[in-house]
Amino acid sequence: MTSNATARMTALLKTRAEPGMTLETVPVPEPGPGEVRIRVESVGIDGGAEALIYDWHESKHHYADDLPQLFGHEFAGTVDEIGHGVDGVSTGERVAVEPIVGCGHCRYCRSGSFAICPDRYILGLDTAVDGALAEYVVVPRETIYPIGSLRADVGVFLELLGLAVHGIERSSFEPGDSVAIAGPGPVGIGALVVAVAGGASSVTVVGTDADRGDRLPLARELGATRAVTAEAVADGLETAVDVFVEASGHPDALSLASSATRRGGEIVQIGIFHGAEAVPVELTNLVRREVSLVPVYGRRDSSWRRAIAIAEGVDLSPALGPAFPLEEFDDAFDAARNREGIKITLHP
Repeated sequence: MTSNATARMTALLKTRAEPGMTLETVPVPEPGPGEVRIRVESVGIDGGAEALIYDWHESKHHYADDLPQLFGHEFAGTVDEIGHGVDGVSTGERVAVEPIVGCGHCRYCRSGSFAICPDRYILGLDTAVDGALAEYVVVPRETIYPIGSLRADVGVFLELLGLAVHGIERSSFEPGDSVAIAGPGPVGIGALVVAVAGGASSVTVVGTDADRGDRLPLARELGATRAVTAEAVADGLETAVDVFVEASGHPDALSLASSATRRGGEIVQIGIFHGAEAVPVELTNLVRREVSLVPVYGRRDSSWRRAIAIAEGVDLSPALGPAFPLEEFDDAFDAARNREGIKITLHP
């Protein structure tokens, strides 16, 4: 973190290879050429990233040699200072941030697929780049997207909404298609919002027994035609769907998708199978029914612009929160551990 000799800020750091994080006072970062500094208004807690890092899950022990580190990769705020050579940005502009940064010159970046650039890095997760669990953060100019008057918590959710948009863009979804979504977490709820906004004729959201009391009712509130447990569809949906979005990262959900997608339909695989070296797929069944498997990772520039347009016309408040001041970070991570709400945020 580069520093101003006098200005300092509060930051939430992972300082030790054990559960927890610590509030520290650190120098305010200064933007270099091609960078902007953002006054952070809201930063999300990702259940598969920051929450596991906080709890020091074994899957995150590879960070041990690089501590202390400042995490936080889903965030929105206000442009505070502009580095040399930056055009088209004004101080005071409210923005959300794409955390995946490509090299900018490979075939993937040139085609807009920066998320699969082999030399990409992730702001707030990769060890050499500070994140947004702090009052200020510095980011490359190309990562910011203006959000106008949208709430900062909506700006945080745009990263997930954009991922769902990219999934729809990668598929052959058309208005009037039927959709099923496995996993009513942040990614699945984002996919629900995108499918409804895109004119799906029906959207079935599939969760677990643990989702009965909160997430499945929330899915219905946000436009799901049906919101049911996997057990309730053990014998299949009433009719096989055109597009099945697998957003849970659970092998059983992929198996359900294989049986619940119509002949010639598509499975859009967004969920990440954390800790699974191999996931069983009935490939012969898919081949004989010509069911396509469409893997999706990250976003494109067009995904962001479509996600912002959707957010401007949809009330996303049911999917947002609870929100906590940065100083109440322990409570926020407890809420994440207890699966409270959909997108938990901290406000520095």
